[in-house]
Amino acid sequence: MQHPSEHPTVLIADDEPAIVDLLADFLEDQGFNVERAYDGAIALRIIRQTHPDLVIADVMMPHLDGYGLVRELENGSDGVPVILMSAAVTPRRRDVSFIAKPFDLDKLLDLITHNLNGSG
Repeated sequence: MQHPSEHPTVLIADDEPAIVDLLADFLEDQGFNVERAYDGAIALRIIRQTHPDLVIADVMMPHLDGYGLVRELENGSDGVPVILMSAAVTPRRRDVSFIAKPFDLDKLLDLITHNLNGSG
């Protein structure tokens, strides 16, 4: 597992651009570097190219959903922690962090910090 750098990189993957923009603006204000993806397949490609410190992904996305993204990462050697988010789906894996939409940004930040510190 990678250790968080001074300015960790977070990939945000969601098919709703407004959610991606909201989270990206918030996290950049908190000092994070941010990558953006608008579906699961693009997210997987970015993960394999840039090796972010953390991924925040919507469960319901085209081409590859959030759970499929987690499975792909488990099958590879990517080792990046993932936080899944959804407004319509309840968590079905206890080993993956989850936050329900709409979410409290402070709670999300706590979950990010928890995962970056290796406690996810």
